[in-house]
Amino acid sequence: MKPKDILKEIAPVVLVTIAGTFVFAFAAFVVIEDRFPEALLDLWNTWDAQQYIKIAKYGYSSSTVDERNLLIVFFPLFPLLTSLFALVFQDYIVSALIVSNLAYGAAAYYLYKLVKIDFDSDDAYRAVMYFSIFSTAYFMHAVYTESLFLALTIASFYYARKENWALSGVIGMLAATTRITGILILPVLIIEYLSQREYKIRTIRKDVVWIGVIGLGLVSYLIINYIVYGDPFQFMVIQKEHWNKKLAFPYEGLIRAWELVSDKNPAESLLVSWVETVFAALGLVLIIISFFRVRLSYSLYALATWLVVTSTWFWLSIPRYTLSIFPIFIVLALLGRRKDVHFLITFISILFYALFLWTFVRFRWAF
Repeated sequence: MKPKDILKEIAPVVLVTIAGTFVFAFAAFVVIEDRFPEALLDLWNTWDAQQYIKIAKYGYSSSTVDERNLLIVFFPLFPLLTSLFALVFQDYIVSALIVSNLAYGAAAYYLYKLVKIDFDSDDAYRAVMYFSIFSTAYFMHAVYTESLFLALTIASFYYARKENWALSGVIGMLAATTRITGILILPVLIIEYLSQREYKIRTIRKDVVWIGVIGLGLVSYLIINYIVYGDPFQFMVIQKEHWNKKLAFPYEGLIRAWELVSDKNPAESLLVSWVETVFAALGLVLIIISFFRVRLSYSLYALATWLVVTSTWFWLSIPRYTLSIFPIFIVLALLGRRKDVHFLITFISILFYALFLWTFVRFRWAF
């Protein structure tokens, strides 16, 4: 299928999703709050968005002024692109939103192409649709790294499937400068490389070296840590001290989530304990199914990502992190071949998309 034909296929989904998200966010805020926002874009300058804007404006710093010393936990590529776009648009929030939504379009495009390698057009279309209306997919339109990371990750896998290892490696490197889980692409693509050669060592060529380029993304981030703090792993120290992020077995995070059920008010109990647990379970179930339905490298990447985001003492933002596990949308697309399952996935996704988006634009916790 030609690129223009793919664009015709997915453009309505992409454009309707973008427009619908921004219109609904504004309308929901006005109706619930019974007032207009002081500035339209203030709805999107919430939570981590404020931190990315600070990095785009000022860069990283060890200064405690305005808590800039904590910003090192956020990877550099997204704020860098935001600052570059700001040179043109003269507004950091506008620039960040443009980066996010352009990246969302790219992610949808490459997801369609990737699915189309192994399955038919209907499956590819459903994957893009479920991906776009996933309950936390509003983050792909916000000042967050989700859409950029997904666009780069899916593109890296696509070019690996097409055996363009140079392009796959460079794009994977960029993914590794966007999120910590980007480094997982490296070992998984080695397995993909070997599988394409039926695991025969004698068939390995020099192009396998390009996969190693992915590691430079994480190395560059560690260098930034060292330059700013003198410690390449300072980000881990801050995550542990400020966000309670320390390595633990997934069951420890689950236990902690349920311990908080009675310590929180009903809304926080639902969002911090119940929803975190449900999405962790949903992700795991779909990943297990993926081992029987999709390519091994996709499933291994999904499982590795799930383990990284759940292997922490305190579960936080798992519903958002689940969005970044792109193989689950391929699994959903295959399950959605049944009309009743398709309706169920669509209905539930849109309901929770609206609920979580409404919560997010009111500056309340929504992952």
